[in-house]
Amino acid sequence: MNPVLTALLGLQEIDREIFKVESELERLPKEEQQRSDELGKIREKVAVKSQEVASLRAEIQEIEHTTVGLRQRLKKLESSSNDGSADAALLASYQHEMRNIKRNVSGAEDDGLKRVGRAEMIDEEIAALTAKLTEGETVFAEFQANVATETKAAQAKLDELLKERSTKSSDGISPTELETYRGLLKTREGEALAELGDGLCEGCFVNLPKNIVVRLARGTELVQCPSCDRILYTY
Repeated sequence: MNPVLTALLGLQEIDREIFKVESELERLPKEEQQRSDELGKIREKVAVKSQEVASLRAEIQEIEHTTVGLRQRLKKLESSSNDGSADAALLASYQHEMRNIKRNVSGAEDDGLKRVGRAEMIDEEIAALTAKLTEGETVFAEFQANVATETKAAQAKLDELLKERSTKSSDGISPTELETYRGLLKTREGEALAELGDGLCEGCFVNLPKNIVVRLARGTELVQCPSCDRILYTY
């Protein structure tokens, strides 16, 4: 086997593990942030709905205040109509205004009832969201504790792997070859090399042309899979 391939395979063995641990260290805070964002969205919903309910309550109170004033005016008109002091024209005016007041009171009461119903429905939604939020916060607190533990363990493992990696020699590997290898580690999720077996790339499972097999057999150059770009090797 090409000595450069032998050296790269030695690096690949530990770099694969390093990539896995680094990926885990990258994943954990992202998942934590995602869960935190989800709880934040629930809090935002609760805040929006609470504001809507407060607005509805204020409108209901205003409607009640208005209807009280209308009823007082209606009672006064009824009293004036019944005391016998109003002439026909004034009496007709009283009757007209009373009809309008009754219609307005009825409409206001209907609007008030609709707002009460809407407010009660939102109150139920808030209660459900609050319960969900409370449960979510409990689960999230446990998750955060687990993340802290897992992160600490992963970081310790990474430190060990990096220490071991520093003992691996890259002698005989040119800077260009090493750069290609490191680039593939990132783009191919820690698997920069792939075995060629029976004309098949074991990295992407694509059948390769015969000239690729021949070039690899010569052992004079690094040969990459034309499909996935991984560096090919064979025993």
